[in-house]
Amino acid sequence: MIEQASANFESLAPPLQRWLWDQGWSGLRAAQAEALPIILEGRQDVVIAAATASGKTEAAFLPLLTRLWQADGQGVVLYVAPMKALINDQFERLSLICERMDIPVYPWHGDIGETSRKRFLVAPRGLVLITPESLESLLFRCGTQLKQMFGALLAVVVDELHAFIGGERGRQLQSLLHRLECALVRRVQRVGLSATLGDMGLAADFLRPGEGEAVCLIVSAAEKKPLQLVVKAVLREGWSAVGDPAHAAVAAALFNSLGAANYLIFPNSTGMVEFYADALRRHCERAGLPVSFFPHHGRLGKLERESTESELKRGHLPVSAICTSTLEMGIDIGSIRGVVQIGAPESVASLCQRIGRAGRRGGEKAELWQYCVTDAPGDNPGCLQGLHTDFLQSIAVIRLFLAKWYEPPPSGALHYSTLVQQVLSLIGERCGVTAAEAYRTLCLGGPFTGVSEADFIELLRSLVANDLIMQDANRLLLHGALGEKRVNHFTFFAAFQDTREYRLLHLGKELGTLPLKRSQDIGDALIFAGRRWLIIAIDHDKRRVDLIAASAGQLPKTGGAGLPVHDRVREEMRALLRETDVPVWLDAKAGEVLAKARSHYAVQGLAETDLIMDERTAYLFTWRGDATQDALVWLLRAQGLTAENAGVCLKIYGTSASRVGDALADIAAAPLPATAELLKRHSVGTPEKWDWVLPERLFFNSYASRRLNLAAAHDFAVHRACLDSSDNSNQIEILHG
Repeated sequence: MIEQASANFESLAPPLQRWLWDQGWSGLRAAQAEALPIILEGRQDVVIAAATASGKTEAAFLPLLTRLWQADGQGVVLYVAPMKALINDQFERLSLICERMDIPVYPWHGDIGETSRKRFLVAPRGLVLITPESLESLLFRCGTQLKQMFGALLAVVVDELHAFIGGERGRQLQSLLHRLECALVRRVQRVGLSATLGDMGLAADFLRPGEGEAVCLIVSAAEKKPLQLVVKAVLREGWSAVGDPAHAAVAAALFNSLGAANYLIFPNSTGMVEFYADALRRHCERAGLPVSFFPHHGRLGKLERESTESELKRGHLPVSAICTSTLEMGIDIGSIRGVVQIGAPESVASLCQRIGRAGRRGGEKAELWQYCVTDAPGDNPGCLQGLHTDFLQSIAVIRLFLAKWYEPPPSGALHYSTLVQQVLSLIGERCGVTAAEAYRTLCLGGPFTGVSEADFIELLRSLVANDLIMQDANRLLLHGALGEKRVNHFTFFAAFQDTREYRLLHLGKELGTLPLKRSQDIGDALIFAGRRWLIIAIDHDKRRVDLIAASAGQLPKTGGAGLPVHDRVREEMRALLRETDVPVWLDAKAGEVLAKARSHYAVQGLAETDLIMDERTAYLFTWRGDATQDALVWLLRAQGLTAENAGVCLKIYGTSASRVGDALADIAAAPLPATAELLKRHSVGTPEKWDWVLPERLFFNSYASRRLNLAAAHDFAVHRACLDSSDNSNQIEILHG
């Protein structure tokens, strides 16, 4: 039931008014009422930020559908979402409304056939629901027809705006929206739908780069929803041939606890999703019960994912999904009672999204079950192991969530790799473009404002040298031979890396895809889609694997690093160790682990020191986020030390306390070196799709802008040097024997 009736329906299209009354609406929620006149007017960009299931979609589409109805249905609204599943879900929701208004709705992504697209191209009107990759393809292939297709474009809606900010797809989307406006030679209203972020101003500036101050921010107060919360510690005391007994114990506990309602279970990797799906399926089979635990992740095939979503929505028996971030987004999955988080959440914002999926029924409490698998406290743990850092991070993230703090969206990245793709795509859209036009479109007026003209020219020269582009006699940039080959491959339109994925099939049905090694062969076992398989045929050239059901399996190794941890999370972890209060939502064993960690913190003297020596290994406790720590690693390596990021501290091998102190003093005394002098290309790899073509200087600058906070690392060294000058007793050596 809608909470607020502060606005009436008079300004909405009559068919919408009738539909809303049929649905039992008595009024509009505050955010919907506030957004209505602004979006109806059509001049100002808007970001609507609110929790999951708070009516953000209706806040955007009620006024936009009214505008379409006022234009006799002849306008176009473009809706961009990060996931195909979200588009499919919104297609079902919006079609129910639009059929009353004679407004067509067109889902547009890789799983949709050509028939729907052709109907839109013949008569371009209505709603187009599209992914960034499909929008890229549309601009590339239909550049000369964009005015005809989108001449009546009223607005662009970007859903799950927070999921785009800071990454390659986000910069790609910014560029696509700008290129679309360039093609139409006019400004188009943008409406962003987002979860609440730590800095909504950055979200506004993402939606309209360089003009964020003019974007209207509508931030809905979070619904006061009761939360039942418990943190459980599970102690790891060894490994077995089939995996981690501690995780097996968690699976058994979940089987015994989650039988009364629907839950979402979030391990921290695709491999662990498969572990729990397999373990819980076997628990069901041994008990003679219907399988009620199903996997959901991005590598599963469309039919497998939709089957899990359907099971959640049907509601004929309690069902739980074991999932990755694929179910963080706002697709309709029915009523969810609670969320199970296994391992530390990667961010406060992510945990907020997940909890927002639960407890939506009126009067129902949301539940959060946090399981922390941690090493059993030993008699003489190492200085890092005894802190139980993953366990501490879990508690810290929950405390920050309860305090309503969220990470600000990342900003300031150069994204040269995405710029390479946009150059190649713009050439295709315009059938050739001059260097000056490309720079004006993509950099001066587009989202790549941090790229100077000199850097852009250096980038173009590298593209020419690698045969991706060429310049004709009229000074037009065209695709080179390699460029033609790349842009005509289906993987071109994605801004992220194309990993070497194999299609997994059982009796001709595609289960999904996995990155496999060429060493994989017939007879190898595999766990996928929550079931166990045996490889009976494998074609490495076609990347095809045929499977049959088996009694044994091996978990897939998908790789991929987690999200970087923010400075504020690490500060909260340290605060936990300094305090004496025990959160009431820790179970008895979790309370014991926290007490052990605090005792270890005190025994190690970490309240007074930041450097502990264990023989020839130094542990430098910065309590900073990953961007700062990774930058400090590179600065120490430039001083000749062997360092790595170990979470709350750096590990520095084969050294002494005085050597580390001298290196930090040298870092503090000198200006920051150029990234090309600091980084090593073979150590960095090629994390983004087109990094391989970037010249050294641009590659290092791009990487550092995304991954390193060199200024914060330098500040740490300066601060420590100041302390060293007044106190030479800030290190402790571990005594053995």
